[in-house]
Amino acid sequence: MAPPLPASVLRVGQKRYAEILDAIEATQHSRRGSFEAALAIADPLPRGRALDVPCGPGRLAEALGALGFAAFGADLDAEGHRGKAPFLRLDLNAPLPYADASFGFVYCGDGIEHLENPFLLLRELARVMADDGVLVIVTPNYLNIERRLQAFTTGALAKPPRRAPNYYAGAPFDRGHINPLTLTRMAYMAENAGLELVSSQTLSPKPRQRWLAPLALLVRGWAALLSKKRKHNLFYEQTQTWALLMGGNQLLAVFRKSLKAAPPAARA
Repeated sequence: MAPPLPASVLRVGQKRYAEILDAIEATQHSRRGSFEAALAIADPLPRGRALDVPCGPGRLAEALGALGFAAFGADLDAEGHRGKAPFLRLDLNAPLPYADASFGFVYCGDGIEHLENPFLLLRELARVMADDGVLVIVTPNYLNIERRLQAFTTGALAKPPRRAPNYYAGAPFDRGHINPLTLTRMAYMAENAGLELVSSQTLSPKPRQRWLAPLALLVRGWAALLSKKRKHNLFYEQTQTWALLMGGNQLLAVFRKSLKAAPPAARA
């Protein structure tokens, strides 16, 4: 069994992980700090197979390999891959071509918000995870107070995707953030896939949000008055925290396979 995870990721950006990443030639499309956080979570875990999907140029998968994991990367964009870890081209809107319980550590960064069917992805990630496996998802933090205000004024949590004709014609392509997921919704999807939300934190601070602190206090005050059942359904302890409301651009959520839940159905 893997050692217990910390309540929050410690030592994010510490020198060791930054040096590992800086030594890798592949570029990084994700915000600075997300890969360091992922390595900080993975490092205490038993060495085994790890999956980075979507991996982009392949920088994190290669860094996981430097830590001693047998790391694999996968992405829709094969031409953009530059890393040295084994790579597979795949579409995350389809079942994953990996066997059950294949990976002890899985990282999914800046990907789930781009998909038509995040329910399918979470079921598939749960399926390919070992029983003591750990999943890290990084996605925009749609619950910070600035984005909540944006949703109130525009009706949209994220920048509206480009209205492209012939949506299903031709080869698959990145359509932008077509499925912006709050931590509440993502935790619900994950729970139904047999995954348990362990911890969450935010990355990429937004100092200008301090002017919205009074509004965040109102949100927290309202949420505190909710019934016990509604708080449970909202994952209140994780989703209504001051850190999340006043947190940065990116959300990092850590999941484990839930031994209390029935395993997700195997793909056909």
